[in-house]
Amino acid sequence: MSAPDPFIPTRPTAPGPSALVSAENWRPAGIDDLEPAAWNALRDTGNVAVVAGPGAGKTEFLAQRAAYLLQTGLCPWPQHILAISFKRDAAANLGRRVAARAPEHASRFASMTFDAFTKTLVDRFAPALPPDWRIADGYDVSFASNSEVGAFLNDIALAAPKALRWQVSRFQPNRFLSGVVGHYRLPKTVPADDEVDAVSYAVREWWRARYLRPGTAQLDFVMLNRLAELLVRAVPQLRRALRMTYPMVFVDEFQDTTSAQFSFLTSVFGKKTAVTAVGDNKQRIMGWAGALPEAVKRFTDTFGATPYALTWNFRSSEALVELQHVIASKLDPATVRATSKATVEDGHMPAVLWTFSSASREAGFIADWIAQDIFTSGRAPSDFALIARQKIQDFEPRFRARLTAHSIRVRNDDARVGKMTLQDLLKSETARLLLGLLRLANEPRGLPKVWQDVSTTMKRVHGATDDEAAQQRVGEDLSNLTAQLRAWLQTHPPAVTPAADTVEQLLGLVDKAALRRYVKSAAPGEDFDVVIGAFEARLEAAVDRVTEWGDVLDEFECTDAVVLLTAHRSKGLEYHTVFFLGIHERQWWAYQNDPREGTSTFFVGLSRAAHRLIFTTDRTDRTGPIADLFTMLTEAGVPEIDHG
Repeated sequence: MSAPDPFIPTRPTAPGPSALVSAENWRPAGIDDLEPAAWNALRDTGNVAVVAGPGAGKTEFLAQRAAYLLQTGLCPWPQHILAISFKRDAAANLGRRVAARAPEHASRFASMTFDAFTKTLVDRFAPALPPDWRIADGYDVSFASNSEVGAFLNDIALAAPKALRWQVSRFQPNRFLSGVVGHYRLPKTVPADDEVDAVSYAVREWWRARYLRPGTAQLDFVMLNRLAELLVRAVPQLRRALRMTYPMVFVDEFQDTTSAQFSFLTSVFGKKTAVTAVGDNKQRIMGWAGALPEAVKRFTDTFGATPYALTWNFRSSEALVELQHVIASKLDPATVRATSKATVEDGHMPAVLWTFSSASREAGFIADWIAQDIFTSGRAPSDFALIARQKIQDFEPRFRARLTAHSIRVRNDDARVGKMTLQDLLKSETARLLLGLLRLANEPRGLPKVWQDVSTTMKRVHGATDDEAAQQRVGEDLSNLTAQLRAWLQTHPPAVTPAADTVEQLLGLVDKAALRRYVKSAAPGEDFDVVIGAFEARLEAAVDRVTEWGDVLDEFECTDAVVLLTAHRSKGLEYHTVFFLGIHERQWWAYQNDPREGTSTFFVGLSRAAHRLIFTTDRTDRTGPIADLFTMLTEAGVPEIDHG
C-alpha cells in the first residue's frame, strides 16, 4: 500500500550513474526469464494492453516492467510510476514485489486501489471543485443498499416531470449506481429543470439526496470517482501535475473496470501518459458490479494501445491447461492456447467428475481421500481447496466435521467475523500489523519476514518511508514496543485474558490515533472500528480453542488448513488440488440469467488448480442451462466416476 498522500510524493534521492543500467543490458530479477511476448510488452514504452490468462504471472510481469522502466531511466527521476489495482491486497502485493525487484527505486513506485486514488484526490483538492459541487459540511463514506436505491427511484419517478416518468421508472436499483450514476459525467453546474433528460434528472436527484443538501454528505466510491473526474476536468493545472508526476500508469485486472473508472482514467491519463492495462476478458466475473463488457478491447481502441498476449502458464499442468483452453474457447473462440511451464508431477488423474448420492457421502468420501493423500504424499492441508459457486456456508458443517475427524483443520474464507469476511480480515493491513506484533512479542527470534512486514507498515503509519532518520526511530520504537508487549503476554496467559484486553494493549502501544488516521487515508473503504471488532472476535474464538499464545496465533491465521471459498474469492489464488463442489442446479441456478458470466465464473474457479481438479455433482437433472457445464466437461475429456 502506498503512502497516504500520493499527489505530493516525497522527492526521492537522485540515483547516481551506477544506479542505472542500459535497456540492452537490463535483466529481470528474482526470476529466470520472461516469455517472448512479455519481453516485447515490457520494452514497449507506449500504451500497452496485455492479455494475461490464469497462471500467466501478470503481477510478476508488472513488477518486472516497473523495475525495467525505473532501473533503465526510461521513467526518469524524479517521476513516478502509478499502479492501480482493484483490491488492497493486490496493490500491496505488487508494491512489495517492486520493492524486492528494484529496492533502490521503490520510493518512486506508488501502488494503490482505484478507490484510494480517487478518494485522496477529492480529499486533498475538494476546495477546487466548481462552486456548485463543493463540499460544505464534510462527508462520510456510505453505501446505499439495493432496497434504499429502489425506494429512491420509486420516489423520484412519482415526482418526475410527466414526460420523464416512464423512463425513470425503468431504472434498475442494482444497476443504477454503476451504470447510470457512474456513467454520467458531472457538468460544472448542476443542471436546471429545463435542461434534464431522464438520466440527468435521476442522477441530479441522487446527488441532491446524498450530497447537495445541508449537513454531512453521504458518498460512495462511485460518487467520489465522479467528483475526482470533475476535478481534473475543471482544473487543468491538476491534470498536468498528475501527468508530470506519473508519466507511466499500470492498471491491473482491467476486465473488471467500470464505466466510471474508465471515464476517470481517460480524463486524467488519456494523453501524454503511457498506460499499461493488464487483464483477461475471460475472467470477467464482476459484471454484476458494473464491469464493462470487453474492457480490454475498449482500452486498446480508445488509447491506441499495442496488444500483447502472454501464453505461458506457470501454475497448471499440461493436461489442466488443455482443459482450461476448452472452456476459454467458449468465451473467446480466438483465444490462444497457453503453454504449461509448471513442474511436472506424474501419477495424477488431472481432472475428473465425481458423482455422489448424497451431500453426506460427498463430504465423507472427500475428507477420507484428502487424509489419505496427505498421509501418502506429505502434502499440507493448505494444498487443498474446496471451491463452490455460492453459499459456501452450506458445505462447511459437513466438511468440517469429517475433516476434523482426521485432525485436519478447515478455514472458511467466506465466514463472517464480526462485520467482515475472514478472508478480508486476514488480508487487512491493520490486522496483519496487530497479528505480526503479537508474533514478534511471543517469538522474538527467527521471524525476519514478519519483522520486515511490521516495520514497513509502522514506517507508513508514522510517515517515515522516505526519511532515514525517522525510519531508524521507528525501528528502535518497534524493538521497545515488542519488548513491552512480550512482558505483558508473559503475565497475561490467553486462557484468563479477554481478547478485548489484548487488543486494547496492542492499540495503546502502536498509537491508536495514528493508526486510525493512516487507515482513513491509505485504505478508503476499510472501517477501522469494524476491523478492530473483527480482529477481537477472531482472537476471542482462537483463545477458546488453545491455551498458549503461539497456538492462539496459529489458530487465528489457520494457515495450515483446507480452505473453503467461493469461486469469486478464489480469484488470484492457486492450490495443488481443487475440488469444485456442487456442479448442479442448486448452486448454478443463476447461470441462465447470464451464461457468459456464469462460464467465466466456472473458468476462474477451475483454473485455480495446479495439478488436480475434481468436480463434484449429484444425481439430479442435468438438463436446461446447467447442461452447458457438463457439455464443456465432456468436450474436455473429463471422465466421470460414481462414488455412490
